[in-house]
Amino acid sequence: MRYFTVFLLFIFFCFKAEAQSINWANDIAPILYKHCVQCHHDGAIGSFSLMDYQSAFTNRDNILDAVSSRKMPPWKPDPNYRHYAKENYLSTAQINTIEQWVANNAPAGDLSQAPPQPTFIPGSAIGIPDLTLQTPAYTMNATEDEYRCFVLPTGISQTTYLRGLEVIPGNHMAVHHVLIYEDVNGQGKVLDDQTPEPGYVSFGGPGFQGAKLVGSWVPGARPDLLPPFMGIKLTAGADLIVQVHFPGAATGLTDQSTLNLFYTPTNQNIRQVSITPPLFHYPPSLQNGPLFIPANEEKTFTEQYTVQQNGSLIGIAPHMHLIGQSIECYGITPTNDTIKLIKIPSWDFHWQGNYNFQKIQKLPAGTKVYAHARYNNTESNPNNPSSPPQNVLQGEATTDEMMLVYFIYSAYQPGDENIILDSTLLASNTLFLDKGADNIAQLISYPNPATSFTDIEFDLSTSDAISISVLNADGQVVRAIPSEGPLPSGQHTKRIDLTGLPAGNYSISLKNRQGGVLVESLVKI
Repeated sequence: MRYFTVFLLFIFFCFKAEAQSINWANDIAPILYKHCVQCHHDGAIGSFSLMDYQSAFTNRDNILDAVSSRKMPPWKPDPNYRHYAKENYLSTAQINTIEQWVANNAPAGDLSQAPPQPTFIPGSAIGIPDLTLQTPAYTMNATEDEYRCFVLPTGISQTTYLRGLEVIPGNHMAVHHVLIYEDVNGQGKVLDDQTPEPGYVSFGGPGFQGAKLVGSWVPGARPDLLPPFMGIKLTAGADLIVQVHFPGAATGLTDQSTLNLFYTPTNQNIRQVSITPPLFHYPPSLQNGPLFIPANEEKTFTEQYTVQQNGSLIGIAPHMHLIGQSIECYGITPTNDTIKLIKIPSWDFHWQGNYNFQKIQKLPAGTKVYAHARYNNTESNPNNPSSPPQNVLQGEATTDEMMLVYFIYSAYQPGDENIILDSTLLASNTLFLDKGADNIAQLISYPNPATSFTDIEFDLSTSDAISISVLNADGQVVRAIPSEGPLPSGQHTKRIDLTGLPAGNYSISLKNRQGGVLVESLVKI
């Protein structure tokens, strides 16, 4: 018994010593820098900064409450159902680390050992945009939901392809959501010219036929970039119609939102990407409509769509309103295989998003895609906007309901399922073989899979000479591009000729003059 008691005391003191050793510099800063400061830095959406120790110490109780309840980081998809690019949630071990840190009075540790602070480009979460546009300043004066469309000329003189479109609301309290359409015929300007105030009102779409959806923003959405060989086509001379939904509660508030446009590196051999909701709240998609949730009831609805031709699914974006509680989407292939697409077990209207897959997901022709969504229109739903509950119909207002699942997709090409969209997977396939390669970053090859050529894109933090080689599966060099002399720091693109190489698995090697090597996988088809 004495030995058992000694053993328990040993375990207790080991645990206590471990808890006391947890500090901000070594344990907490890496967690916050990876998962939290994207929103919690000066000028971002978070209500306070977490960029340094003092800020974290001051807000330690807020941090503890947010992570212990799993309110933050606000990642809604079920990670046990499917994984996505740029997932942002904390593991149980990370939450326990934060809890122990706060319980031990949040020690700083040796601040000189803290990782370097992340850097953020002012005005963007993903980089330096190719074009920035702003909507006119507008003050909401209606007492009901208003859908106002602003016409923004792009000034684009040639066909251009969007890799990304970032929307930054000027006033998060005033903006419910934003949809961006391309208008190639100037119809939006005609409507705008008929009203003296900025923009024009259009409930639902932009108010005319032929507009193409090219981007959106909903609360909680985080911008992302498509692969550099994919993009949404923008026509020369076209306008963008920016439809902003101002809820009735925004009366008296002023907004001026910003759009950041990111283009593909070139306009050659670009795979066109489209955005559309094949699952929507009308027949024939809605199977058990209409979308009507009586007061004091819970209801589940089902939508279905049959894929007409092979498709390459890049991302997915469900959309509901306030009394939505959960949504699940999956596909059943003609061979009866199940493709899990997304499951959000606890829907939160205030934290929605566009979720890109880790790799492109092939949807074979004939696949039946389903969505099941549950709505709770009772007093037990803390997000119910009405007390007592009122009947809820399908509609555009915040207090109405919707059931949409947007697909971001392209026409399928052989090998698309091997295209990596998640940088963490690229990192797992990109190997630092020597510390001397630390100045090389962001190695991407496109197209990949490739046929006759591939372009590699990489960043240099310092000027350096780089040699490039293509190796076969046995590690033999089968194609080489000798060093051209020192390249300046910054982003570089080099084309590699693959003609004459048989189909198969290869690797691309970047070597600097210090002997550091960076390697990425390549598939030739």
